[in-house]
Amino acid sequence: KYNIVFIGEYHRIKHDVELIQNLIPRLYRAGIYNLGIEFGCYEYQNKVDSLITADRYDEDLARWLMFKSFVAWGYKEYMDIYRKAWELNKSLPEDAPKFRVINLGYRANWRFRKENMTPELWRKVWHKGNPDVYMANVILKEFVDKGKKALIYSGSHHAFTHYYQPIYDYENRKFIRFNKNRMGNVVYHKIPDKVFNIFLHSPWPTKRSFNENTYPVDGVIDIIMKEFKNKRVGFDVKGSPFGKLSDDDTYYSIGYQNLTLSTFCDGYIFQKHFSDYTGCTVDTIFITEKNFKEAIEFLPNPEARKFIKKPADFIKGIQKDADMKKRFKHLK
Repeated sequence: KYNIVFIGEYHRIKHDVELIQNLIPRLYRAGIYNLGIEFGCYEYQNKVDSLITADRYDEDLARWLMFKSFVAWGYKEYMDIYRKAWELNKSLPEDAPKFRVINLGYRANWRFRKENMTPELWRKVWHKGNPDVYMANVILKEFVDKGKKALIYSGSHHAFTHYYQPIYDYENRKFIRFNKNRMGNVVYHKIPDKVFNIFLHSPWPTKRSFNENTYPVDGVIDIIMKEFKNKRVGFDVKGSPFGKLSDDDTYYSIGYQNLTLSTFCDGYIFQKHFSDYTGCTVDTIFITEKNFKEAIEFLPNPEARKFIKKPADFIKGIQKDADMKKRFKHLK
């Protein structure tokens, strides 16, 4: 029924990335040969195609591809998406169609990220234009225009389809407008009946602060799931009682009279309670003396550049970003 399925995550949660890895052979058996990922640069797609169809798997190339995508994304689970695709392709008969992983993004030029930014500097950072529109155009070119089905894996905000994300001034408590140009929005506008959005269970930001996390839909899903031993479940939101669940306390409700879960997404996957979440595994040789200078240049945080003196400091920061126990310590 749906040609393009978006699956959106919080980021750096181990079991979410492992779910995508485990879906690769299942997708293939279902006749879906394409996975689009936010976590890679389309300009290096020829290298991805070579990597996942090679006789031998090149771990260093996978590491290089992830580094070029984002210098602070040194997590083994994301790199192993390529490995899982390679393992599948290796197991196929020679004349069988190969599974493809398509990098959707492009390499932002973070060297232009300064403490005081101007519109001109931002244009230099995003030198190929709006990154969401760019990723959407890759989806249209690689899948939609060719009549191919694909699973698209990204951060949940990129994956929004019929839901529009509010742009909100927290300081002045002022709703500005809706962002209607997220990757999923752009594709949805082209083929509204052929896209589906799945949300991977994760905290929602509150109206008080974008950095304050709380339970989605007022905690109802978490409460229900406490009753079940087998926690892993996926369910339709659209056309189900879950779709009527509402939440007025979340940032996502800003600009909406009554935000329901069916406004937000079409499907939902719950795997664990937040107290059981763990972060992704850090690749300790992702940053080395060899690529350290480039890593600092392409780090989006100009403040952090001053304090990172050696590769070990950089790795420590990557580990800290993935500390879900600390991030979600107030959520059970």
